[in-house]
Amino acid sequence: MPERESAIITSGHRWMAGQESTDAYITKVLKLAATTPGQELFRWIRSRIALVLQAHHRGS
Repeated sequence: MPERESAIITSGHRWMAGQESTDAYITKVLKLAATTPGQELFRWIRSRIALVLQAHHRGS
């Protein structure tokens, strides 16, 4: 994940500097940000577990 985020940020910097076209930038971001349904489900479950743990920690 950090590699994808870094690539998106780098591409954004190049786009803002006029070194990359808007179409190329958007295409790259969409390609790099694409995830599978399994990854989305895992991310959702992990976020819910984190919420439960935070609520439990606050209640202790």
